[in-house]
Amino acid sequence: MSRTEPNEKEKKVFDRFKQKAVEIVGNSEALKKTLLRVQKKLDALEDDETLKGKVVAYVHLIVRMLSNSVNGHYPHIPWQTLVMIVAGLLYFVAPLDALPDFIPIVGLIDDATILVWLGKSFKDDLEKYKEWEKLNLSR
Repeated sequence: MSRTEPNEKEKKVFDRFKQKAVEIVGNSEALKKTLLRVQKKLDALEDDETLKGKVVAYVHLIVRMLSNSVNGHYPHIPWQTLVMIVAGLLYFVAPLDALPDFIPIVGLIDDATILVWLGKSFKDDLEKYKEWEKLNLSR
């Protein structure tokens, strides 16, 4: 059974990451370090058959969006969306969140739930970025 909304425990844990994300968004070095941590986790998950390819592809998309924002190539992300993306990525890389990642399969379900839930909240921003990326990669 797949969930599209986080439970109360996941929301409570996510709120802590959101507070930390507010600090990170204003610090480009901290933002770059966060992106490196996310990339490291993504690299480790690439061959993990328990994850759907769509989740990994989705995280790659938001990492590209955030990286292009940090590099100044894509300055169109609203501040609140930046905070939510960083909070979601912090949740994703945290070894101990609502359901620890060392619990096979289950530990990654809450990560995916949070990311999908967040994706809904900034869906328009993601669509605009995908269009921008398509136009700028085709040059």
